[in-house]
Amino acid sequence: MRCPLECDAGAELIVGYGARTLDPDIAAEFERHIDSCDACCKVAAAQKAVWEALDDAEWRDLPVSPDFDRRLFQRIHSREQRRWWLWRALIPLAACMALAAVILMPQPDRSRAPHAQPPQPALQIEQVEHALDDMDLLNQLGAPI
Repeated sequence: MRCPLECDAGAELIVGYGARTLDPDIAAEFERHIDSCDACCKVAAAQKAVWEALDDAEWRDLPVSPDFDRRLFQRIHSREQRRWWLWRALIPLAACMALAAVILMPQPDRSRAPHAQPPQPALQIEQVEHALDDMDLLNQLGAPI
């Protein structure tokens, strides 16, 4: 048998062994493997101890009061009512805060035109003369303008 700790289905095999739900042939094969594998022996022993503790535990039902369902549903209903009251109080408050924010928000300056161009710097007459001289020079050299 291949070591269950080295394969994907190993955990299911070990838990099944501890719970005593394995097929008898597979359980016998696993017990033979346990005799030669210390790691599996430790894991199987721990799993067996857990299942034995669960089997030995005294599970008893606790008494439930006759009006348990009524009280439970009443508590659920009261929590839902409190939650709904909170929303009913918060929605108008949030609407008032949004309205106040809109009213108190600074208004944009409407004195300027919406799409006014920024003022262009005034061209100096010397700049224009230099540009015309450069164009004449390029024209004389035969460069396309």
